[in-house]
Amino acid sequence: MANITGILCQVITGNVSGAGTDGSVYLGLGGREFRMDSTKDDFERGSWREYIMGAGPLEPNLPPPQIRVNNPDKNDPREGFPLDTANLTRAPVYIRFEPENSDDNWNLKFAAALVYAEGKFFAGYLVPLVFDNLWLGTGSGKVVYLIDEFREAEQKVLDRGRKLAAEQEKQK
Repeated sequence: MANITGILCQVITGNVSGAGTDGSVYLGLGGREFRMDSTKDDFERGSWREYIMGAGPLEPNLPPPQIRVNNPDKNDPREGFPLDTANLTRAPVYIRFEPENSDDNWNLKFAAALVYAEGKFFAGYLVPLVFDNLWLGTGSGKVVYLIDEFREAEQKVLDRGRKLAAEQEKQK
Protein backbone atom coordinates (compact mmCIF):
# COMPACT_ATOMS: atom_id res chain seq x y z
CA MET A 1 0.00 0.00 0.00
CA ALA A 2 1.23 3.43 -0.99
CA ASN A 3 -0.21 6.91 -1.41
CA ILE A 4 -1.32 7.75 -4.93
CA THR A 5 0.40 11.01 -5.80
CA GLY A 6 -0.72 11.51 -9.40
CA ILE A 7 -2.79 10.27 -12.30
CA LEU A 8 -2.23 10.75 -16.02
CA CYS A 9 -5.30 10.05 -18.15
CA GLN A 10 -4.74 9.82 -21.89
CA VAL A 11 -7.87 10.51 -23.98
CA ILE A 12 -8.22 10.50 -27.76
CA THR A 13 -11.43 11.67 -29.39
CA GLY A 14 -12.27 9.97 -32.68
CA ASN A 15 -11.71 11.68 -36.01
CA VAL A 16 -15.14 10.90 -37.47
CA SER A 17 -18.04 13.20 -38.25
CA GLY A 18 -19.77 14.43 -35.08
CA ALA A 19 -17.12 12.90 -32.78
CA GLY A 20 -16.49 15.96 -30.61
CA THR A 21 -18.45 17.26 -27.66
CA ASP A 22 -18.67 20.11 -25.20
CA GLY A 23 -20.06 17.69 -22.60
CA SER A 24 -18.18 16.70 -19.45
CA VAL A 25 -15.83 13.73 -19.15
CA TYR A 26 -14.80 12.06 -15.88
CA LEU A 27 -12.29 9.44 -14.81
CA GLY A 28 -13.35 7.05 -12.05
CA LEU A 29 -10.49 5.44 -10.12
CA GLY A 30 -9.97 4.10 -6.60
CA GLY A 31 -13.47 5.06 -5.43
CA ARG A 32 -13.42 8.67 -6.69
CA GLU A 33 -14.24 10.61 -9.83
CA PHE A 34 -12.02 13.25 -11.39
CA ARG A 35 -13.20 15.83 -13.93
CA MET A 36 -11.05 16.04 -17.04
CA ASP A 37 -11.35 19.60 -18.17
CA SER A 38 -8.65 22.08 -19.09
CA THR A 39 -8.17 25.57 -20.45
CA LYS A 40 -8.08 24.06 -23.96
CA ASP A 41 -11.05 23.17 -26.17
CA ASP A 42 -11.33 19.60 -24.86
CA PHE A 43 -12.82 16.56 -26.60
CA GLU A 44 -13.06 18.08 -30.06
CA ARG A 45 -12.91 15.84 -33.12
CA GLY A 46 -9.44 14.30 -33.42
CA SER A 47 -8.16 15.79 -30.14
CA TRP A 48 -5.56 14.12 -27.93
CA ARG A 49 -4.72 15.09 -24.36
CA GLU A 50 -2.93 13.63 -21.38
CA TYR A 51 -4.71 15.08 -18.36
CA ILE A 52 -2.70 15.38 -15.14
CA MET A 53 -4.39 15.12 -11.74
CA GLY A 54 -2.09 15.59 -8.76
CA ALA A 55 1.63 15.34 -9.46
CA GLY A 56 2.52 14.56 -13.04
CA PRO A 57 5.22 12.07 -13.98
CA LEU A 58 7.47 14.84 -15.36
CA GLU A 59 7.01 17.63 -12.82
CA PRO A 60 7.38 20.53 -12.69
CA ASN A 61 7.26 21.08 -16.46
CA LEU A 62 4.54 19.19 -18.29
CA PRO A 63 5.50 18.42 -21.90
CA PRO A 64 2.68 18.62 -24.47
CA PRO A 65 0.24 16.92 -24.78
CA GLN A 66 0.25 16.71 -20.96
CA ILE A 67 -1.99 19.32 -19.42
CA ARG A 68 -3.09 20.01 -15.87
CA VAL A 69 -6.85 19.82 -15.24
CA ASN A 70 -8.93 22.80 -14.18
CA ASN A 71 -9.64 22.95 -10.44
CA PRO A 72 -6.45 21.01 -9.70
CA ASP A 73 -6.95 21.14 -5.91
CA LYS A 74 -10.39 19.48 -6.22
CA ASN A 75 -9.11 16.89 -8.72
CA ASP A 76 -6.03 15.81 -6.79
CA PRO A 77 -5.83 12.20 -5.58
CA ARG A 78 -3.92 13.44 -2.50
CA GLU A 79 -6.70 15.80 -1.33
CA GLY A 80 -10.17 15.39 0.16
CA PHE A 81 -10.35 11.60 -0.10
CA PRO A 82 -6.66 10.70 -0.47
CA LEU A 83 -6.24 7.59 -2.57
CA ASP A 84 -4.06 4.66 -1.71
CA THR A 85 -3.00 1.88 -4.07
CA ALA A 86 -5.00 -0.54 -1.88
CA ASN A 87 -8.19 1.18 -3.10
CA LEU A 88 -7.52 0.41 -6.76
CA THR A 89 -8.93 -3.12 -6.60
CA ARG A 90 -12.04 -2.04 -4.70
CA ALA A 91 -13.66 -0.04 -7.50
CA PRO A 92 -13.62 -0.20 -11.30
CA VAL A 93 -11.60 2.22 -13.43
CA TYR A 94 -13.78 3.97 -15.97
CA ILE A 95 -14.40 6.95 -18.25
CA ARG A 96 -17.84 8.56 -17.88
CA PHE A 97 -19.34 11.01 -20.35
CA GLU A 98 -22.01 13.47 -19.24
CA PRO A 99 -23.64 14.97 -22.37
CA GLU A 100 -24.81 18.58 -22.55
CA ASN A 101 -28.22 17.42 -23.76
CA SER A 102 -29.99 14.29 -25.07
CA ASP A 103 -28.62 14.81 -28.60
CA ASP A 104 -24.99 15.18 -27.51
CA ASN A 105 -22.74 12.22 -28.34
CA TRP A 106 -19.00 11.69 -28.07
CA ASN A 107 -16.77 9.31 -29.99
CA LEU A 108 -13.96 7.89 -27.87
CA LYS A 109 -11.03 6.49 -29.87
CA PHE A 110 -8.80 5.50 -26.93
CA ALA A 111 -8.38 5.95 -23.18
CA ALA A 112 -5.73 4.97 -20.63
CA ALA A 113 -5.13 5.92 -17.01
CA LEU A 114 -1.67 5.72 -15.43
CA VAL A 115 -1.37 5.79 -11.66
CA TYR A 116 1.70 7.09 -9.83
CA ALA A 117 2.34 6.18 -6.21
CA GLU A 118 4.91 8.16 -4.27
CA GLY A 119 6.10 9.64 -7.58
CA LYS A 120 6.69 6.33 -9.41
CA PHE A 121 4.59 4.45 -11.94
CA PHE A 122 2.38 1.92 -10.16
CA ALA A 123 -0.28 0.70 -12.63
CA GLY A 124 -1.89 1.43 -15.96
CA TYR A 125 -5.49 0.80 -17.05
CA LEU A 126 -6.70 0.97 -20.62
CA VAL A 127 -9.39 -0.05 -23.02
CA PRO A 128 -9.00 -3.54 -24.56
CA LEU A 129 -7.02 -4.02 -27.76
CA VAL A 130 -10.20 -4.62 -29.79
CA PHE A 131 -11.57 -1.20 -28.75
CA ASP A 132 -12.19 1.21 -31.63
CA ASN A 133 -14.27 4.40 -31.78
CA LEU A 134 -16.98 3.82 -29.17
CA TRP A 135 -19.92 6.24 -29.21
CA LEU A 136 -21.02 7.43 -25.78
CA GLY A 137 -24.21 9.36 -25.05
CA THR A 138 -27.75 9.18 -23.71
CA GLY A 139 -28.86 6.75 -26.43
CA SER A 140 -25.84 4.45 -26.27
CA GLY A 141 -24.50 4.49 -22.70
CA LYS A 142 -22.22 6.91 -20.90
CA VAL A 143 -19.52 4.70 -19.35
CA VAL A 144 -16.62 2.60 -20.61
CA TYR A 145 -14.49 0.56 -18.23
CA LEU A 146 -10.72 0.44 -18.57
CA ILE A 147 -10.40 -3.31 -18.05
CA ASP A 148 -6.86 -4.05 -19.20
CA GLU A 149 -4.42 -3.57 -16.31
CA PHE A 150 -0.63 -3.31 -16.46
CA ARG A 151 1.86 -3.13 -13.60
CA GLU A 152 4.88 -2.69 -15.87
CA ALA A 153 5.67 -1.04 -19.18
CA GLU A 154 4.49 2.50 -18.43
CA GLN A 155 6.02 3.75 -21.68
CA LYS A 156 4.29 1.04 -23.74
CA VAL A 157 0.90 2.13 -22.40
CA LEU A 158 1.60 5.77 -23.29
CA ASP A 159 3.07 4.84 -26.67
CA ARG A 160 -0.02 2.84 -27.65
CA GLY A 161 -2.21 5.92 -27.32
CA ARG A 162 0.38 8.23 -28.85
CA LYS A 163 0.72 5.95 -31.89
CA LEU A 164 -3.06 6.00 -32.41
CA ALA A 165 -3.08 9.80 -32.07
CA ALA A 166 -0.28 10.14 -34.64
CA GLU A 167 -2.08 7.84 -37.11
CA GLN A 168 -5.28 9.82 -36.62
CA GLU A 169 -3.42 13.11 -37.17
CA LYS A 170 -2.16 11.84 -40.56
CA GLN A 171 -5.75 11.19 -41.62
CA LYS A 172 -6.85 14.80 -41.02
